[in-house]
Amino acid sequence: MPDHRIAMRRAVEAVDHLTDPDPPWADILSTARDLVGADSGALIVFDARNKLLTLSAIGLSDACAADYQAHYFSCDIVEQDSRNAPAGTWLDTARMYDAAQLRRTEFYADFMTKHRMAQVLALIIESNTVLHAAIGFQRSSVDLKASERLQSGDYARYFRTLRNQLALRERNRTIGWKSLESAFSEVQEAVLLISMDCMVDKLSPLAVGYLGDTNGWTLHGRRLRHADAKVQRLFDAHCAAVARDGQMRSMATASGWGELFWVDISAAPQALSLIGGRMLLVRLRKKSAFAMPDVTKLQSVFSITHAEAAVLAGLAAGHSVEEVATLRHASVLTVRKQVASLLTKMECSRQSELVRLASLL
Repeated sequence: MPDHRIAMRRAVEAVDHLTDPDPPWADILSTARDLVGADSGALIVFDARNKLLTLSAIGLSDACAADYQAHYFSCDIVEQDSRNAPAGTWLDTARMYDAAQLRRTEFYADFMTKHRMAQVLALIIESNTVLHAAIGFQRSSVDLKASERLQSGDYARYFRTLRNQLALRERNRTIGWKSLESAFSEVQEAVLLISMDCMVDKLSPLAVGYLGDTNGWTLHGRRLRHADAKVQRLFDAHCAAVARDGQMRSMATASGWGELFWVDISAAPQALSLIGGRMLLVRLRKKSAFAMPDVTKLQSVFSITHAEAAVLAGLAAGHSVEEVATLRHASVLTVRKQVASLLTKMECSRQSELVRLASLL
């Protein structure tokens, strides 16, 4: 009994850290394995296409982990039979199959037997359109009462605590997302939170409006897709590169005559990660060749007067000196003097250079 209480205390202390930006999964798995009385424990995460995203394990040999990642994840009978099960469901190979059925499966005959697993127990902890995840426990002997025991008494309370902490983590993710979404909306940027395989988890209202163009960016089966195959390949390559090294990538895509989308792809904040995997942040900014540059920004960046910045904005928008004078209700002579002042202050020799500099903003 004292050993059980110690194991329970350690397991609860570890699971309390599930709301950390980067949860200590090794400690969580280790203490949960000791509490359950298993030989090993693993966090296993699959994406929406049933591809293995994460295998984080305690007690599994390197050879076992390598075998699973190389091939046997694709025939994992526990994973296959739990794809439509909700979070909170317990799975137990000893109860799901009789001995004869189990022996006929490749997963048992070629993987479980090789690595001395007689029984696998797993609790589904996440199941949504982006991924499904479970904590699994592997035993070298069969305990027919194991799953029943884990759903009663102290064990049930522990796993309820684990699920409550995961729910709290998800609420914190939602709050963090709302703050980020609001910040980018203030500067007219659409933002999406996507998985490594471009599956959209969250998107801002502005992004919803941007993704309705059948000739540009759309949502197809909750994946971010572009009508141009070349653009799609470049976007996928950028996502893979960001996932690999964490460095932001950018690209531009056409969006109607004189308009384009500027796309920034970066690693999402750790606090917005899903279970066992980082997410990507995609920012979309719509730019138009016919939009007037921001006068205040021109004034600040180039250290010019507000009147000079207004003239520069008119030139950058494609207007002639005479048209700028008309729009500004000023004389052509006054505008020419302001252009001359701009050439000096911005160290340019031609009006076209002023326009080019202003266009950089």
